[in-house]
Amino acid sequence: MVHKKKIMVLCASLLASSIIVAPVADAATYVVKKGDTLTKIAKSNQTTVAQLKTKNNLKNDNIMVGQKLVVSTTTTTSKTTTTTKQPATTPTQTTSKTPAKNEAPASTSHKVAKGDTLSKISSLYAVKIADIKKWNNLASDTIFIGQVLTIENGQGLKQPLEVVDEPIIDFPAPQIVQAEEMIKDQLNKEKEIQVGPTTKGKATYNKVITIAESLLGIPYVYGGNTTAGFDCSGFVRYVYMNAGLEITRKSSEDYFINDTTSVETPVPGDVVFFKNTYRSGISHMGIYIGDGQFIHAGSDGVEVSKLEYSYWKDRFVAYKRFNDVK
Repeated sequence: MVHKKKIMVLCASLLASSIIVAPVADAATYVVKKGDTLTKIAKSNQTTVAQLKTKNNLKNDNIMVGQKLVVSTTTTTSKTTTTTKQPATTPTQTTSKTPAKNEAPASTSHKVAKGDTLSKISSLYAVKIADIKKWNNLASDTIFIGQVLTIENGQGLKQPLEVVDEPIIDFPAPQIVQAEEMIKDQLNKEKEIQVGPTTKGKATYNKVITIAESLLGIPYVYGGNTTAGFDCSGFVRYVYMNAGLEITRKSSEDYFINDTTSVETPVPGDVVFFKNTYRSGISHMGIYIGDGQFIHAGSDGVEVSKLEYSYWKDRFVAYKRFNDVK
């Protein structure tokens, strides 16, 4: 009888052992397909390009078809039992430990800097102008340098301003060589402008920047030159036309060769040209807005991009000025 009691106590003690659930990190992966970019992969996997690059030790935005990327780290659980004995009369308890989630702040703030507009700020934080005005009790679109604006919902900087969702195309070497020679010959023909625009030109440029920023978010349409949709040269032409400069509708390459001259020091309102985007040679253009940024009709529509992004840095050709701007 005593022996049976000992066995019963031992079984009860084992059943009463606590079970602790420990988090275990498993890596979820994604295999790169034709047409993929880091931006597309980040969006479809609810992460950011910066996180993708960190997790995969990527030094730039270049990826290859068939490449396997770590896209997220999921938390699964594995059960381990303790050896701590509990009294036989104590009910068995199961405990679960889960990592505390970092809650996003309710709001952030933006200090208005020189050149800021509500359009630019709304694009930076991926929010609507109407919401910014509501959050800050603004009766108009007027803001002042040094003014601190509240941005609700914990919104951070919009991802498209950190990355470029543009296709990466490999062109045949002979095409690249021919295009480079054409670009070099054209720039060598030009006498670089070493002064800024006149008072009249500056007034035109002020209108150019205001109009361009008012068009943020309009979709990209190949061949488009209206507010229903723009391509890159159609966007530039629309902006300059509405700023008072008569410009004929042309391609970015035509503008590069026939209508503009390179400048030594660009100012906001000048244009910037790129090569080897959707085709070899001069194939894209935008409007420089200062601080290393330009506004253009990209694949995601009219947006602001940074020249320091590897995609644009690798394809940058020159800052130029329309010959009709004095």
